[in-house]
Amino acid sequence: MLQTPSNLNRFKHLCLALLIFYLLYNLTTFYSVSLYTRYPSQIHNLATPFDNAIPFIPAMIIPYSWSLVLFVASFFLVRTSTQLFLLTYRLILATIFACLIFYLYPARFSFRRVVPDDWTQFGYQFLQLVDKPFNQLPSLHVSYAVLLGVSLWEVVASKKKWSSITYRLLLTGICTLIALSTVLTYQHHLLDMLGGVVLAVAVLILSNRIRNALVIKHLTLGMIGFLLLAIGGFYLTNMTVIAFESIETLAIIIALYWLISFTILACAYQQVTPMRDARWFQKSNNGRLTLYTWMKFAPIIIVYNSMSFLGQWYFRVFSKSQRYPLTAYAIYDKVNVVASPRLTQTDVSSHLTYWLFGHTSLEWPSSLESNRPSARYQIIVVDLAAEISSHTHYLEIAAKDIMSTPVHYLYLPLLDLQPLNDVLLQDYIDLFKRIESLTQSVKPRAINADNENQQEDSIITLINFHCVMGLSRSIGVQVLYLLYCGTLTVYNYQSWIEQYYPHAHLKDAYLPQSLVETMANYKSVTYSTEPE
Repeated sequence: MLQTPSNLNRFKHLCLALLIFYLLYNLTTFYSVSLYTRYPSQIHNLATPFDNAIPFIPAMIIPYSWSLVLFVASFFLVRTSTQLFLLTYRLILATIFACLIFYLYPARFSFRRVVPDDWTQFGYQFLQLVDKPFNQLPSLHVSYAVLLGVSLWEVVASKKKWSSITYRLLLTGICTLIALSTVLTYQHHLLDMLGGVVLAVAVLILSNRIRNALVIKHLTLGMIGFLLLAIGGFYLTNMTVIAFESIETLAIIIALYWLISFTILACAYQQVTPMRDARWFQKSNNGRLTLYTWMKFAPIIIVYNSMSFLGQWYFRVFSKSQRYPLTAYAIYDKVNVVASPRLTQTDVSSHLTYWLFGHTSLEWPSSLESNRPSARYQIIVVDLAAEISSHTHYLEIAAKDIMSTPVHYLYLPLLDLQPLNDVLLQDYIDLFKRIESLTQSVKPRAINADNENQQEDSIITLINFHCVMGLSRSIGVQVLYLLYCGTLTVYNYQSWIEQYYPHAHLKDAYLPQSLVETMANYKSVTYSTEPE
């Protein structure tokens, strides 16, 4: 059954597309105006002999203005969530690629347009106010017209054939008039129109191959960062106080580095193969990002480190639900499991002592000093945070200070908000088998008590799943592990999440029911297929 998006969701998509458009379009416009003022020879002229034969038709300002109306209306005309996402992808992709071209190949409309003195003059006066004669190639009006026409083609689904034909003829007429108006109002040249069509076709091909919104998100962040840094360097260079050309060169280098990093990350999200095989974010044996990873993703790693720091500060200061360490959950005899965000060095000790002993002080409580249990401990850290170093190193230091507790490190790289079914089932199984192997590898040690009888001390294992700042990744994989162990079932896992992690956000798109059922049935299916 096709899902119909809510009006609120439609409005959010509209605001996102408009925000990106106005930010990038105005940014490149200001850049072109400044460049034309200082270095007019660097602004290109795209007029051809054929453009001289095109008449100026003032009344075409009306269909020219339809572009914004159709842009806004389209978000409320599409019928399904899939159509809404595809529409948003296409418009955002067209915007970011067009603005990149505007920066790399700035152009200006070449003809002088006289504002008519008839009823259309107010439209042209407003156009001169909001849209300068720059950002020419490709024409976004034309690109949007093609993309909106294609995206809205299937909106009317009627049993009456004439109704669908009438709608499509009307839609085609509107989009055609919008495209033609760009040259008939002397706002664009013919090459701009052609460029707009080429861009629209490229976006249509690309958008049908993009796996999810996360790819668009990182492409957009990369493009926004590139333009902000590069254009910012241009303005710094041309300030009267700071007039060094090297500043603009350095800014462009940093901007390219930013763009390349985010583009590589977008490619990582686009991959069908699991992250575990791709090894985009490599780490050392104690969970630290390698130098090679830093070289590829320094801007992204810095962003995530900042997010982690701010998130820890926010939870510590404002969030009542996170002021106390999360409680470990016992799944077997002497095996506890807990999901957490990535911990800072100052928070590790208090969390660890709470998880192991039920209090937050590093020192053993005086009331329990005489009855200190003989248990030994081991910690298994399952690192799910691909974009940031693990807190394993800090845990190792804290564990040595407490009871010389060994810490084992396992790594399953999951990108931020990456659906958990993007990872192969076998990768989860391999991880869970390694956890099982570690929990069973440590044998109890016999202790001599007063030379009278022999006792065996117990071994308590703490398994800590951790992600970056929130809990979605760590709780999600922890739930899969508990399903694998048989502690949870498909019938009670949701109520368990609500009880132990009431603030978790695990939607079906992130932790799909199909993956839950497959994991819950894994062992029973495996045992039933084993030969007798």
